[in-house]
Amino acid sequence: MPGAQLRVETTRFGLLEVSAERLITFPHGLLGFEELHTYFFHPVPGNPVFTWMQAVDAPEVAFLLVDPFVFFPDYAVELTPEDEERLGVSRPQEVLVYTTVTIPDDRVEYITTNLAGPLVFNVEKSLGLQVVLGEPYTPRHRLFARPPRRAAGSGA
Repeated sequence: MPGAQLRVETTRFGLLEVSAERLITFPHGLLGFEELHTYFFHPVPGNPVFTWMQAVDAPEVAFLLVDPFVFFPDYAVELTPEDEERLGVSRPQEVLVYTTVTIPDDRVEYITTNLAGPLVFNVEKSLGLQVVLGEPYTPRHRLFARPPRRAAGSGA
Protein backbone atom coordinates (compact mmCIF):
# COMPACT_ATOMS: atom_id res chain seq x y z
CA MET A 1 0.00 0.00 0.00
CA PRO A 2 1.53 3.35 -0.99
CA GLY A 3 2.35 5.89 1.71
CA ALA A 4 0.28 8.92 2.56
CA GLN A 5 0.38 11.86 0.16
CA LEU A 6 0.49 15.47 1.28
CA ARG A 7 -0.66 18.37 -0.83
CA VAL A 8 1.81 21.20 -0.34
CA GLU A 9 1.14 24.66 -1.73
CA THR A 10 4.36 26.43 -2.74
CA THR A 11 5.05 29.89 -4.08
CA ARG A 12 7.74 28.75 -6.51
CA PHE A 13 6.34 25.41 -7.78
CA GLY A 14 2.58 25.67 -7.24
CA LEU A 15 0.65 22.79 -5.67
CA LEU A 16 2.74 19.64 -5.21
CA GLU A 17 1.80 16.15 -4.09
CA VAL A 18 4.51 14.78 -1.82
CA SER A 19 4.81 11.32 -0.35
CA ALA A 20 5.17 11.35 3.44
CA GLU A 21 8.26 9.15 3.02
CA ARG A 22 10.02 12.05 1.24
CA LEU A 23 9.74 14.41 4.21
CA ILE A 24 12.91 15.46 6.00
CA THR A 25 12.81 16.68 9.58
CA PHE A 26 15.18 19.28 10.98
CA PRO A 27 14.48 18.99 14.73
CA HIS A 28 16.48 22.18 15.39
CA GLY A 29 15.42 24.05 12.25
CA LEU A 30 17.89 26.01 10.11
CA LEU A 31 19.74 29.20 11.00
CA GLY A 32 17.21 31.98 10.59
CA PHE A 33 14.38 29.47 10.08
CA GLU A 34 14.35 27.74 13.46
CA GLU A 35 10.54 27.53 13.46
CA LEU A 36 10.42 25.44 10.25
CA HIS A 37 11.15 21.75 10.76
CA THR A 38 9.75 19.82 7.80
CA TYR A 39 11.05 19.97 4.23
CA PHE A 40 11.28 17.86 1.10
CA PHE A 41 13.56 17.76 -1.93
CA HIS A 42 12.19 18.93 -5.28
CA PRO A 43 14.49 18.17 -8.24
CA VAL A 44 15.85 20.67 -10.71
CA PRO A 45 14.87 19.14 -14.07
CA GLY A 46 17.87 17.98 -16.07
CA ASN A 47 20.39 19.00 -13.40
CA PRO A 48 21.19 16.36 -10.73
CA VAL A 49 23.90 18.54 -9.12
CA PHE A 50 21.27 20.98 -7.81
CA THR A 51 18.00 20.36 -5.98
CA TRP A 52 15.41 22.47 -4.22
CA MET A 53 14.52 21.95 -0.57
CA GLN A 54 10.98 23.22 0.03
CA ALA A 55 9.51 23.95 3.48
CA VAL A 56 6.19 22.18 4.04
CA ASP A 57 4.73 24.84 6.34
CA ALA A 58 5.91 27.99 4.53
CA PRO A 59 5.02 28.17 0.82
CA GLU A 60 7.54 30.96 0.20
CA VAL A 61 10.55 29.17 1.76
CA ALA A 62 12.61 27.07 -0.66
CA PHE A 63 16.37 26.73 -0.73
CA LEU A 64 18.41 25.88 -3.80
CA LEU A 65 20.98 23.27 -2.77
CA VAL A 66 24.10 21.94 -4.44
CA ASP A 67 26.32 18.92 -3.96
CA PRO A 68 29.46 20.80 -2.85
CA PHE A 69 31.82 17.92 -3.67
CA VAL A 70 31.16 18.39 -7.39
CA PHE A 71 32.77 21.85 -7.24
CA PHE A 72 35.08 21.39 -4.24
CA PRO A 73 36.42 17.80 -4.14
CA ASP A 74 38.59 18.59 -1.09
CA TYR A 75 35.65 19.97 0.93
CA ALA A 76 35.37 18.23 4.30
CA VAL A 77 32.57 18.21 6.84
CA GLU A 78 33.63 16.91 10.22
CA LEU A 79 30.69 16.02 12.45
CA THR A 80 31.06 16.27 16.20
CA PRO A 81 29.90 13.37 18.34
CA GLU A 82 26.91 15.56 19.29
CA ASP A 83 26.07 16.09 15.60
CA GLU A 84 26.30 12.35 14.94
CA GLU A 85 24.00 11.69 17.89
CA ARG A 86 21.47 14.31 16.75
CA LEU A 87 21.41 12.75 13.28
CA GLY A 88 21.50 9.19 14.56
CA VAL A 89 24.33 8.26 12.19
CA SER A 90 26.84 5.52 12.71
CA ARG A 91 28.22 5.06 9.16
CA PRO A 92 29.38 7.56 6.52
CA GLN A 93 27.05 5.87 3.99
CA GLU A 94 24.06 7.24 5.95
CA VAL A 95 25.14 10.86 5.39
CA LEU A 96 24.36 13.21 2.51
CA VAL A 97 25.73 16.76 2.41
CA TYR A 98 24.35 19.75 0.53
CA THR A 99 25.09 23.46 0.74
CA THR A 100 22.69 26.34 0.09
CA VAL A 101 23.10 28.43 -3.03
CA THR A 102 22.61 32.14 -3.62
CA ILE A 103 22.20 33.63 -7.08
CA PRO A 104 22.41 37.41 -6.64
CA ASP A 105 20.07 39.32 -8.94
CA ASP A 106 19.59 36.16 -11.05
CA ARG A 107 23.19 36.46 -12.29
CA VAL A 108 24.37 32.87 -12.52
CA GLU A 109 28.00 33.92 -13.04
CA TYR A 110 28.02 35.28 -9.45
CA ILE A 111 26.50 32.20 -7.80
CA THR A 112 27.83 31.40 -4.32
CA THR A 113 27.34 28.58 -1.87
CA ASN A 114 27.49 28.45 1.91
CA LEU A 115 30.38 26.11 2.68
CA ALA A 116 30.43 27.35 6.30
CA GLY A 117 26.92 26.08 7.08
CA PRO A 118 26.32 22.80 5.24
CA LEU A 119 23.13 20.79 5.58
CA VAL A 120 23.84 17.23 6.63
CA PHE A 121 21.20 14.53 6.19
CA ASN A 122 20.75 11.06 7.60
CA VAL A 123 19.23 9.52 4.47
CA GLU A 124 17.97 6.42 6.29
CA LYS A 125 16.14 8.29 9.06
CA SER A 126 15.11 11.39 7.04
CA LEU A 127 16.75 13.72 9.55
CA GLY A 128 18.61 16.93 8.75
CA LEU A 129 20.97 19.17 10.64
CA GLN A 130 22.74 22.38 9.72
CA VAL A 131 26.27 22.42 11.06
CA VAL A 132 28.56 25.42 11.38
CA LEU A 133 32.14 25.03 10.19
CA GLY A 134 35.02 27.39 10.80
CA GLU A 135 37.91 28.52 8.63
CA PRO A 136 38.68 28.21 5.76
CA TYR A 137 35.03 28.02 4.72
CA THR A 138 32.81 31.02 4.09
CA PRO A 139 29.05 31.50 3.67
CA ARG A 140 29.59 33.04 0.21
CA HIS A 141 32.06 30.86 -1.61
CA ARG A 142 31.95 31.30 -5.41
CA LEU A 143 31.02 28.22 -7.41
CA PHE A 144 32.59 29.49 -10.61
CA ALA A 145 35.71 31.48 -11.38
CA ARG A 146 35.21 35.20 -11.54
CA PRO A 147 33.75 36.27 -14.89
CA PRO A 148 36.18 38.05 -17.20
CA ARG A 149 36.22 41.83 -16.97
CA ARG A 150 35.09 43.73 -20.02
CA ALA A 151 37.71 45.82 -21.72
CA ALA A 152 37.19 49.55 -21.30
CA GLY A 153 35.26 50.96 -24.23
CA SER A 154 34.45 47.50 -25.64
CA GLY A 155 30.72 48.13 -25.46
CA ALA A 156 30.23 44.42 -24.85
